[in-house]
Amino acid sequence: MAAPILPNTTEVPEDANRPADERLPATAYTVLAILSVTEEELSAGEIKKRASYSMRHFYWSPAVSHIRRELGRLLALGMVEEREILIGEVRRSLVYQTTASGEEALAQWVADSPPGEPVVVKNSVLLRVFLGQKAPPDVLRTVLDTRIAEVEESIDELNWGLRRSSELGLERQDSLRFPHAVGEFTLRGLYFEHANLRQLRDRIVGFDTEAFRRDVSRPRGPVRQRHPVPRNSTVDG
Repeated sequence: MAAPILPNTTEVPEDANRPADERLPATAYTVLAILSVTEEELSAGEIKKRASYSMRHFYWSPAVSHIRRELGRLLALGMVEEREILIGEVRRSLVYQTTASGEEALAQWVADSPPGEPVVVKNSVLLRVFLGQKAPPDVLRTVLDTRIAEVEESIDELNWGLRRSSELGLERQDSLRFPHAVGEFTLRGLYFEHANLRQLRDRIVGFDTEAFRRDVSRPRGPVRQRHPVPRNSTVDG
C-alpha cells in the first residue's frame, strides 16, 4: 500500500509573499535615492562618490562592491536601467538611471516609513571619552584633536559644495531642494559639533590640575581682598 501523501508543512518566510520591492535592503533604497535626486546617469563609482559626499554625515556610504550588488538586484527588478558608454577612446563603463518602477518603489518606501522609527547614533569618540579614566590624558586629547580636524575638513567640504551648487544654479532645481535643506542641516550640525568638541577638550584638559599649577603661559598676579568696612563708619567729606 502506498504511503499517504502528506500536506506540505514547510514554513514559508513571513515576507515571501510580499512584493519584491518591499523586501529591498536599505542600501538598495540608498542607490535609488542617489539616482533619483541627482537626475543623472551614474556609474557604481559615481554613486559611491555622491553618497560619500551627501549622505555619510547623517546616514552612511556603502562600498562600491555593495552598490554593484544592489544595482544588479534593482536591474533584475526593473527598477533601474543600464547603458554602456564610452569613456575616452577605449574605456567603457555602465551607467544607471531609475525607471518609473524604481521611482514608485522609492516614493512608497518614504511614505511607508514608520513614524516612530528610532534614530541610532554610534559615536566612538564620545565612547572613548566616556571611558577616559582608563586612558592617559594625552591619548584622549589626540582622539578629540583628530575628530576636530575631521569635522573642520567636513565643514570646508560642505561649504565648497554649497558654493559649487550656487555656481551651477542647482539650488533652483526642484528635485534638489530637499537634499540641499538636509545639507544645510548637516552643516549646522557640524558647526555645533565643532564647538562642542572644543569645549569638551577644554573640559578634559581642565581635569589635570597639576599641569595647571605648572602653567606659566599667563602671569599669576596676587589677589588682594578688600578690607571689611564697619557698619557705622562714616566717610570724611
